[in-house]
Amino acid sequence: MAKSEQSKKYKVGISGKKPLRIPITNIHSGNDYSTTVLIGSQREPVHVLLDTGSSTFAVSPRVYNALNDSLIKPTSYAQVVEYGTGGWAGPVINTNLVIGDEKNSVNLKHSHIAITHVEEQNNFPGSVCGILGLAFSGLNGAYDLKNVLSKKRSPFSHPWPFKSKDFKSFNRKFQQLMASNDIPQKDVLPYFTELAEEGIIANKFSFYTLRSRTYHASKDKIVAASDPLNHGFFILGGGEEQEDLYMGSLSSFLTAEVYHHKYYNTNLKSVQVDGCEAQPARSLQKKYVRDSISNAIIDSGTNTLALANDVYKHILKSLKKINPAFIELIKESNDQETGLDARKLTIADWPNINFTFSGDGRKDITLTCTPDTYWQVNTPDHTRAVFQIGGPEDIQNQSIFGLPLLNNYYTIFDRSVHKHGVVRFAPIKRK
Repeated sequence: MAKSEQSKKYKVGISGKKPLRIPITNIHSGNDYSTTVLIGSQREPVHVLLDTGSSTFAVSPRVYNALNDSLIKPTSYAQVVEYGTGGWAGPVINTNLVIGDEKNSVNLKHSHIAITHVEEQNNFPGSVCGILGLAFSGLNGAYDLKNVLSKKRSPFSHPWPFKSKDFKSFNRKFQQLMASNDIPQKDVLPYFTELAEEGIIANKFSFYTLRSRTYHASKDKIVAASDPLNHGFFILGGGEEQEDLYMGSLSSFLTAEVYHHKYYNTNLKSVQVDGCEAQPARSLQKKYVRDSISNAIIDSGTNTLALANDVYKHILKSLKKINPAFIELIKESNDQETGLDARKLTIADWPNINFTFSGDGRKDITLTCTPDTYWQVNTPDHTRAVFQIGGPEDIQNQSIFGLPLLNNYYTIFDRSVHKHGVVRFAPIKRK
């Protein structure tokens, strides 16, 4: 929707601010990780997903009442966003945003925030009521409604001037509005980019996660809330200094090259299941390169490995070669709502799956997804299990590497080096 920021330069300074080690949990969503932010003059707490696959900061009006916010500064902008699942539309406003705890926090004044007045049903899972996108400005486009709003009472998009509550209906009408009016588009500066450009924190962040689905150790679901497996850390403005979160030293990190200031695009070179032959991964088809950039994305907001067709089929073929019964277990677990009876599953029998990426420079790196992360046991309930590898969502040769891979590594998204940054991986230290 909006042009990319390929040529933008980012400041690296930290202005004496130490990294923020922020607790995160999958309890509120059931799979993806969220943290709590405080919004506006009322410092209203909102659980927001942390997503490297998008760039918009958005909150639901169910938990944030903008009319009570004395710090709000409305704009003429509106955003309409569609995800793989879900979508929303609403005004863009500016207000204060606090993240962190009482001892170490960041207060970004006049931060751009969208309010999701029109939402697809079940747009945000569980008790999560917002999303904090951590990608680049090319994914954070907005529409300037100044020409449309001039015909109304207010020049601002907040309060929201449209009546439709159904997202699909609204989106259809909005496209008609776009076609009949001069509505320019603009890149809105994402939250993390603004922090880095103002020198408030270093231009990097990191994830420590252990699960891609909530772990239920017993039938008592309240116990899950305190289970350490369901908690992790988001390091804002830091990475390598968190030595208790990864194994080895600085030399333990494997570095993947990032190819564009849009998504965290990487280049997948091959896939190999232990005990079987490797297969090269197909390149992204030329007709998709302009929008999708490369054949792989590292995405903290995806709780599966959503793999390109050639990669997925090779994994299934290799697993079948090792043990044909594996395929039947995968099929039986396909219902993400009920999963597989975990008593049928012996994790120790399953092989590692290895993915080779283009590294920083000319050296390739290989990242391993272990069976205890691509299988999630004791989810969606006690004694059940779910297979966390899936096939393509469309015909593009693009694989989305979500939490099942990140659960194996302490992962640093370092935007301070090279043209587009890098993603670093070190073996995770399980507490």
